[in-house]
Formats: sequence, structure tokens, C-alpha cells
Amino acid sequence: MKYFYSIALFILMSQWVAQVAADATPVTTKKLADVLFYPVRDAPATTLSLNDTRVSTELKGILKGINVRVGDSVKQGDIVASMECEDYQIAVTQAKAALTAERATLKFNRSRLKKVTQLSKKKNISAEEVERRTSKAAISVADVAGLKASLKATERAVAKCSIRAPFDAVAISKLANLGDYLIPGSPVLRLLDRDNVEISAKVQEQDLEQLEQAKNIAFIVHTKRYPLKLRATLPLMESRIRSYEVRLEFTGKKAYPGSAGRTEWNTPSAYVPAELLVRRKGLGVFVEHAGFAKFVPISGAREGQPAVLASNMAMDSRVIINGRFEINDGDSVRVIKP
Repeated sequence: MKYFYSIALFILMSQWVAQVAADATPVTTKKLADVLFYPVRDAPATTLSLNDTRVSTELKGILKGINVRVGDSVKQGDIVASMECEDYQIAVTQAKAALTAERATLKFNRSRLKKVTQLSKKKNISAEEVERRTSKAAISVADVAGLKASLKATERAVAKCSIRAPFDAVAISKLANLGDYLIPGSPVLRLLDRDNVEISAKVQEQDLEQLEQAKNIAFIVHTKRYPLKLRATLPLMESRIRSYEVRLEFTGKKAYPGSAGRTEWNTPSAYVPAELLVRRKGLGVFVEHAGFAKFVPISGAREGQPAVLASNMAMDSRVIINGRFEINDGDSVRVIKP
């Protein structure tokens, strides 16, 4: 009798399992890790040179020569132009002559001071004369110091006749011509530093936090890609377009100054594609577990937009792809091949 009941129970269970399997909704699934993606954000960007200089003369006079042509590369300290310098060289000669004469006067005054000092010890000369000679010697010392400074200033002026490159650069344009009369501050050449460059990009307010957390950042111009890293965010929002200016540094090969392109970066957070979202109690996705559908709501998800991955979802979860619109939370499902 007991054996008969066991057989009957087995038959009933088999029929129930068969009925459940027949009633289960057929679905296809994929691993969560295979459906997630990391959206790419971008922002317009331009390469800027940190040194874009108009090299100027510090003297007034005639421009005598320009030693480089547009497009030439120069090294720091190279002479790129020269001023007519004869007047300043004459001033150096005059300053040297004046210094030589004053040194002779100083030597004479010191000699006279020494003699009157010896005579004063023998009471053969007045104290007033000693003071006068002492004063003359002191004045000569001061005059020599002043003439030394004057000579140094005229020598510096002669050195300034040669206009030198302040850094390694490329000549971009010529701003003066031979024979022009220039005054201090007149530009002669425009020099551009090709080595010290960085990126300026305009980033939307809502993308700024993701950029600051991103690691895979690049500058894209035409078909070329240049790796970058974030250097600074300027703390001033452009209210008209609600964006911030950021500065980024090249980590490898550098683009030419003035290159216009875009800065791209992958968001650090994984996203669920918008087409997988279904609405039940909020927006979320269905996962299959032990033959049943489980609805996982995603906080902050919006209709028609990718959603940031919910923190309580494991990467090996089986996300229901086909059949997700016909099921509800807790429904029996049967996984089939796609």
C-alpha cells in the first residue's frame, strides 16, 4: 500500500512539474557583464601653447637684422634679430674712458691724502687741509663706483642690441622690417613654444564630476588620438552654456598648438542599455534565478535613457532579454537559446 502511494505521488509531482514547465514563459538571457557599457562623453577642445610670445626690443633705434624666417625653429638664447648698436658701443667707450680717468684721480687723491696725513703728524699742516683731502678721496671713491655702474648699464644696452629667443620655439610671424625705427616694447617676431602645450576644453556642468573621476581621457583630432590627464578645473562657470573650462596635460605625444578637436572620456560608472529597462514598480530589469523572474528596480532610471548600474546587482546575474515585457516579478520562466 505504501509503495502504491509513493508511485502515485511521483506521478502527480511529475505532472505538476511538466505543467509548470509548460506554463513557464520562454526567455533568453545574457550575463549582466556582457550587456553593460561605459558611455563616452566628449567636449570641444583646443590645444594651447603655454608660451606664445611677441619678442620685442628693449631699446630705441633702427632694426638692423632679422636672423630667422617664418617657420624656423630656434633654441633658447639664439639671436633672432639685432638693432643698430653703434651709438651704444660709443657710450661704452666713453664710459670706460671716464672710469679710467676717475680711477687716476682717485689714485692721486689717495696719494695726496697719505702725504698730508704724514705731515699732520708732524704738525706741519692744518687739520682743515687733512679733512679736505680726505673728502676729495671719498668723493673719488664714490665717482668710481658710479662710473662702474654706468659702464655696466651701457654694456647691458649693447647686449640688448641682440634680441634673443626666450625659449625653444618656432617663428610664427615677422612683426617688423629691416630699417624700421623701433622704440622699447616694439614687437619684432612672434615665437610659439611647441613643447609646452596643454588642452583647454569646455565641459558641461553635469559631466564635470565624471571627467574628474575618469581615467581613460584622450584628445581626438581628425583620426589621431592623444592620451591626456586632467590638470585643473577653473572655478568659474560660464553661465550662458553652463560649462566649466578645464585644462588637461598630454601624457605622451603632443598635438600641435592651435589644433581643434574634442576631448573624450569613458564614464567611470557602468550603464544598463535603455532598451533593457521595463516598467513595473518603477524602472528596472528582470533577472532569471532558479527558473523564476526577479524584478530589480534601478534608482534614478529614466524612460528612454541608459541607467547607472544598481549597486546590488552581481556581474554574473542573468539578465532577461527576450520575453521581458510578458513577465512579472516571481513568474516562472524557461531559458531558451536565442
